[in-house]
Formats: sequence, C-alpha cells, structure tokens
Amino acid sequence: MNSITTPSRRLFAASAGALIAGTALARAASAAGRDPAPSRGEDLIRRLYDAVNKKDLDVIAAYGASFSEWLDVPFAYTTKGKRAIIDPWKSWFDIFPDASCEVRSVAAMGDHVVAQGIGRGTHRGVFNSPAGVLQPTGKTMAVGFCDVYELRGDKILRADSYFDFYGLVNQLVDAPLRVASR
Repeated sequence: MNSITTPSRRLFAASAGALIAGTALARAASAAGRDPAPSRGEDLIRRLYDAVNKKDLDVIAAYGASFSEWLDVPFAYTTKGKRAIIDPWKSWFDIFPDASCEVRSVAAMGDHVVAQGIGRGTHRGVFNSPAGVLQPTGKTMAVGFCDVYELRGDKILRADSYFDFYGLVNQLVDAPLRVASR
C-alpha cells in the first residue's frame, strides 16, 4: 500500500476529503430543508472570488503573506511570498482584462477549501504560455477551474489552481493544439 508521504500528496488527500465531506454535508442539509451556514474558510474564498470579479487588487493582495504559495498546475509554476496571491491574478487580468469567475461550488473542511467553477474573459493581452507566446486575439474563452486552498488564519497558505490549459488555448488559436500520442 502506498503511503501519503509528500506534502503535495497530503494536501491533495486532505483537499479531496474536504470536497467529498463538504459536498455530503451540503446535500444532507439541503435534503433537510436548510442551507448550512458557510464556514469561515468558505466565506474567505467566496470573498476572494468576489474581489477577483470586481478587480479589487487590494483585497486580493491581502490574502498573501510571507508564507503563501500559489501553484498554477498547468504551467508547473509556483509563486511564493507576500505577492504569491496577487501576482497570478494580476497576470491573468493583464491577459484577460474582463476576466470573471463563476463559482459553481465551494466545499470546506477546516482550513482546506476547494472551489470549482468557470473562468471567462476576452484575450486582450500577450499570453506567455507553455504553448508559446500568444498575441492578443480578441477571442472570448470559458474554461473550467478547480482551485484547492489551504488557509492559515485569514491568509492563503497554499493554492493549487487547476484548469484545462489545452481547452483554453484551443479557444484562442486558429489551429487547435494536439497532444502528442505515445
């Protein structure tokens, strides 16, 4: 039996557990005819996405601390430190100035929060991506995302941001990218 020994595997296991437990609790409360009060973590992350949709850079930046980390999973790129939360969002807004996030679900358990939704925007800025530099196309995009957070107080300790990179890029280019077969 494999053990969960690395920090990233422990975080993933805890996050997956949080998502499953949070969803089960929400379903049970809904079936009983009442909506559960949002947890502190759920409330913090919903406020983060509200700030993202308003482009409130000060509020977004306030989620960062010296110990913060943001991993853009499709790019295998981690930002660390006080600007770890604001810098990825600022870069995204530079590429998609009208970017918005429709949060479809948030599940929290303790200090772990998972948010799932759809990001939308119009490609107006230069996009330095793993597929190369994409000049602005003016095309709109909609891409599913799943962000996994670990909180420390009112700060983000770690965020792992997952989204369909190929689906995103294929909405912006004329000739779709193809994944090489083995």
